[in-house]
Amino acid sequence: MKSFQKLAKITLGLFLILPFVVLYSCSDDDNFTDVVPDFSEAIIRSFEVDGEFADIDHTSATISMTLPAGTDLSAIQVELQTPEGTSIEPASGSTIDFTQGPVIFKTQAQNGANREYTAMLAAYGEPKFLNFTIGENAGVIDHNDNTITVNIGSEDGDITSLAPNFIIPDGTSVDIASGVSRDFSRPVVYTIQSNDGFTAKEYTVTVNQIEGPKVNSFVIEETEGVIDNEENTIYLALPAGTDVSSLTPEISIPEGQSISPASGEEVDFTEPVEYTVTNTENIKKTYTVTVEAQDVEATFYAFLGEQDEIDALVDDDAKAAATWMRDNYGDDFKYLSFSEITAQNMAEVKVAMIYYLTPAEDLGYSATPDNVSTLLPTGLRPGGTRAQVLKNWVKSGGDMLIAGDATPLIFSLDRVPADFSAPRDPGNYVYSEFGCAGSTGCVDQGKPADDIWGLGMRPENNSEDRRSHPIFDGLSFQNDEFLALQNSATREVRLIWWQHFDGILDPGCCGQDAALVFEQTLSATKFGTLGHIGDAFGYGAVLWNRTDENIHDSFDDQISEDYKGSIFSIENTIVGYEWDSNGTQNDYQSNIETFTKNILDHLYNLED
Repeated sequence: MKSFQKLAKITLGLFLILPFVVLYSCSDDDNFTDVVPDFSEAIIRSFEVDGEFADIDHTSATISMTLPAGTDLSAIQVELQTPEGTSIEPASGSTIDFTQGPVIFKTQAQNGANREYTAMLAAYGEPKFLNFTIGENAGVIDHNDNTITVNIGSEDGDITSLAPNFIIPDGTSVDIASGVSRDFSRPVVYTIQSNDGFTAKEYTVTVNQIEGPKVNSFVIEETEGVIDNEENTIYLALPAGTDVSSLTPEISIPEGQSISPASGEEVDFTEPVEYTVTNTENIKKTYTVTVEAQDVEATFYAFLGEQDEIDALVDDDAKAAATWMRDNYGDDFKYLSFSEITAQNMAEVKVAMIYYLTPAEDLGYSATPDNVSTLLPTGLRPGGTRAQVLKNWVKSGGDMLIAGDATPLIFSLDRVPADFSAPRDPGNYVYSEFGCAGSTGCVDQGKPADDIWGLGMRPENNSEDRRSHPIFDGLSFQNDEFLALQNSATREVRLIWWQHFDGILDPGCCGQDAALVFEQTLSATKFGTLGHIGDAFGYGAVLWNRTDENIHDSFDDQISEDYKGSIFSIENTIVGYEWDSNGTQNDYQSNIETFTKNILDHLYNLED
């Protein structure tokens, strides 16, 4: 009974209070004001010239229109319609000069909303852009300088593959259609042609993308962390005994961005620590930083391949080389797929080999004179996560052999500075030849057995006589000057290499003096050229030496002086470095095997 009375009192109390709650809630609703204006009240509904209506894109706030050929664009009367009560400047009925480029129309609605529309008019057949957009980002068109500038956000797409949309006047055509993806990491040129067949204009389009939040470098006690921008992790291996509970990282981030904890702040890394970077758009990215204090001995020979295991390798040459390496080095060998290239895995590796040659398989790898990185998987291209891991590994003393299609890795590792979009100038060590560079390369068939490819080792091929170097132990030279490597009937070919350094080094070609300048400038050792070339023309095999010691006074200071490891590159497959002969017989296969073993063992025994 008492419980019932108590329940009745509670119910009555709630009943008496409820009206006040309802009234209070209603009062809140009545006092709420929506301060977000309705932007539909600020649109331009129509844009009319001489009874014809323009195309209006409300997303990008652009207006475009083609007028009859010969129209005087300096005095165009425009009739405009806007929602009731919305003003516009210039006003409807105004006579406007469109000869100087786009004209801005500003609207102001009574509810406070406002917009700016960019109007572009052209006469029929006039070669010009009426508008140019990437996503919702409208380009700024300068018809005097024939340039277009588009600013996009960090999340507005991959700048190497953006599909702009644009409008050109009737009576014109453009070389690359609207909606076609292009690489805008560098300026791109479009050509608009009038249908008169004679009048044309070139526009240079530049896209500026805000940089996303990222960490450029993360250093503790001179040890550089390995940054994985795919997994958003940073890993550092410090010497055993390091007190990880009190460390002070030095962190580099893009200008204008912030990071927390801040660079220079003391942090306890006993457990992984999260660092958050914020860019200028207030977009955030969080990295998990792991620091381990351990001494890992690097003892393994490793082959790095594209697939998960050797037997799954698609390229026959990579499979043949990896199989030989596994059989030759036994327990001292390990295979790592490209996806397994991590700081932890590479810490156990002393020497690594990356090699594949894909013209016969057509795996999509190719190169152009302005981009050789496309011979590499994405992660091994400049700035790629796997490339960064390998660069840090080489800097810490790891050594590599790279050959075949993989030779542009030398640029990804920042060991040789090159910008393939720029001219051949001093300090820009771009390749000079791009033969057989498509995805199918060249596959020569029916080659006679006496057409022998190999490495020319005459003393005049190099800065000095190198035939007694350990990499040639157990090998003989035909005519005392030529290391034979290939005479099979079918051969895969790339001709992507340095024939010479004309325009880059002085002298750029040829003779021993040119080879010596190359070696001193890049801290390298040249080992021969193509088999039948009689002087130092052509760089067939190069050892890129460590840069932390014994560099020449003329060493290029673009290159970091902290590479403790070395890289041997076999630059041109026409020297005959091909591991699988596509079902035909190579009488010099044993030379390839001995040559490779000598190189790997030489690298293994170099002092760190």
